[in-house]
Amino acid sequence: MLEVLASLALLISSLSSAVWLLHQNKQTAEEQHFRVRVFALSCFFVSSYALCQLFLKDTNEHTNALLQMSENLTIYISLPFIATIFVAISKGWHWSMAGWGRWLLGLIAFFELTRRTDYGVSYSYTLSILVIAALLISSFVAQPKSARILLIAGTLSIAFSTLLFSPIPLLMDTGNTPLFMLFLAISLPLLMTSLHERIQDKGRSLTNE
Repeated sequence: MLEVLASLALLISSLSSAVWLLHQNKQTAEEQHFRVRVFALSCFFVSSYALCQLFLKDTNEHTNALLQMSENLTIYISLPFIATIFVAISKGWHWSMAGWGRWLLGLIAFFELTRRTDYGVSYSYTLSILVIAALLISSFVAQPKSARILLIAGTLSIAFSTLLFSPIPLLMDTGNTPLFMLFLAISLPLLMTSLHERIQDKGRSLTNE
């Protein structure tokens, strides 16, 4: 029952975060809208994971492959994408959608290379730490203050989710899928709102100039 509730919570959280962010930022500048679209895409990847956890209960070769694929999209693509978005907005980096596409291919290549060379677990640990570190560093320069608080809260939730409860947790012997999904469900709206406030603040700064 807890796994079903966690799956529903993550599905609602990820879909609503994506749709709300896209709707609220329809008129933003192009470079900011790229970030919005990448965040929304990351949320849709997470939604696919929640859907698979919710409906694919009969374990066989095909369902296991889909579950693993959606899990990999969440851990190895969505979370690094979200962390990169906050680093990019903090540093003032402006990537085209082609640039984000190349980063996607790079993340896939890193994952596949480490998997084939039996460094998959080490890569998972390293990536979790890098994602959390990137979000924390971004929070130091986040403006306005409310965006910083939301980003820190979202980062802490991501840290609990990945370090304690993910399928390959760094600080525990085994993962806990329902708690992984629940903490992830908490983090997405927090990070989404922080991103929205930062984009709006950037827009007001440009207008005042």
